[in-house]
Amino acid sequence: MSLVFTPMTEADARAILAWRYEGQYAVYNSPDAALGHDFDPLVELLDPGSPHFAVRESNDATDVPPLGFFGYGSACEVSAAETQGLATPYLLRPDGSATIGLGLRPDLTGQGRGLALVKAGLAYARDHYHPTLFRLYVFEWNQRAIRVYERAGFVAVGQTSFTAPEGERVFIEMTRVV
Repeated sequence: MSLVFTPMTEADARAILAWRYEGQYAVYNSPDAALGHDFDPLVELLDPGSPHFAVRESNDATDVPPLGFFGYGSACEVSAAETQGLATPYLLRPDGSATIGLGLRPDLTGQGRGLALVKAGLAYARDHYHPTLFRLYVFEWNQRAIRVYERAGFVAVGQTSFTAPEGERVFIEMTRVV
């Protein structure tokens, strides 16, 4: 599968925000109450300071809804404590590392497509941003995603948590050398 990254458009962002995951994965549905009433996910997806990209297969036209998305920078952090003192938005941390975030359309999950998406997103960042290290955060319960990230070369280096309206959210921090 050859994947193409295009800067996020408003139409792409609206399509992604309409995705609906089932069961425990519904926490990925937008809007997320844990982010507060003032948080606008559309603004975040369109912020060039922490860029997001729509991902399609190379043979898809741009009017075809994206199969996934990939983001880089401050929008992909899970806690203000992780970036205390840094001005946002930002693409790379001062040490040159890139925090990534991604999503796969709900109807495509569980089909073995995640690893290709992760590898393509890392390659895109290497070619365009030249980070020193990749970082991501994943819910501790999301073993399906953790397995994909491990297969892509990420290792767990710690965890972070914060209190959300439904209770504490615990994330595993994973890193990978470029």
